[in-house]
Amino acid sequence: MTSTSTTTAPHVDRAGLDHVDREFYLPAQRVLPWKANLAALPGEPGTPLRIAGVVRSRDGDPLSGAELEIWHADADGCYSGYSVEILRNNLRGIVVTCAGGRFDISTVRPAPCEFSSARSEADVGHVNVIVHARGFRPLETRLVPTPGASREVGASAVESPVGVSAGGEVACDFVLDPV
Repeated sequence: MTSTSTTTAPHVDRAGLDHVDREFYLPAQRVLPWKANLAALPGEPGTPLRIAGVVRSRDGDPLSGAELEIWHADADGCYSGYSVEILRNNLRGIVVTCAGGRFDISTVRPAPCEFSSARSEADVGHVNVIVHARGFRPLETRLVPTPGASREVGASAVESPVGVSAGGEVACDFVLDPV
């Protein structure tokens, strides 16, 4: 099991979350190391998904200590913290990059959220991410694992298709702009 300390990202205003599922955002999540499992308990049902990459500056420098606030629905389309049956911090956390700006996150492939007020017929399972690093603008998006898509996420966007292998591995680099 990984660290269970919590933090609140003071520079995130819940009302200002434009590109992620704001209605399912919960502050004060577990702080996890760069190599982390988002499942709060062993044996989380669902198809394994691994998201790995680097957080770097526009100049290409890796950003050590960057924080990835990450949350997504489970294999049934339900978010933790909104159902008494699901542990509050499951499939959520703040992953802190290592000295090389790397992160390596194990989780399960999310289903489309069954209860979202913004749900549409085109909804697909996605992973909400807000990336923070001191001296850089936050980047917020919904990662959509998509075969053959790009690896780089360089700007906030409602959805960012990111390449996923047949084995369920997503290679994803976040590029942050200075403040």
